[in-house]
Amino acid sequence: MLPNHYTTTCSPENFAALRPEVSAALTIAAAAYHGRTGQAITVTSAGRTLRHCAELMAAFSREQLEALYCRRGYPDYIRQLVAAAETKKAPLCADEAYAILRQRRDGYISYHLFGAAVDIATEGLLDRQLLMDILARAGFAVSDETHLGISCLHASFTQMPAPLPVVRD
Repeated sequence: MLPNHYTTTCSPENFAALRPEVSAALTIAAAAYHGRTGQAITVTSAGRTLRHCAELMAAFSREQLEALYCRRGYPDYIRQLVAAAETKKAPLCADEAYAILRQRRDGYISYHLFGAAVDIATEGLLDRQLLMDILARAGFAVSDETHLGISCLHASFTQMPAPLPVVRD
């Protein structure tokens, strides 16, 4: 049973894929936010498979892909996703994106792949900045993705051991 300071809209398997230390830090942060505002947060995504990431990425525009995945350079898999969509003159299907992600040379896509990230709904959130500050104090790096048309806060737990492995499947 979930604590009353957060709910989930993702599948139970998706949520259960969170690493224990991430779940614990999220629970502490959600309780702190709930204590300050009386509002529960809603987790919309947690652990993901590479296929699930591909499904999401296939629907993203070039601008979204670049903003989300090119903060530290321009990975080969983003070049390939963008080039394939431009050649096709249409968004990729999930299988096309998945094939590109499976063959990539760069390892990092998302902490979601390691059960170390959550997305939190921003719709109806009483104090977005307060939640971002609380999450940061709990060990999360937080990105507000609403400016990209994605109504969530993406929170990656930064206390994970490095380097993270390349996930191929």
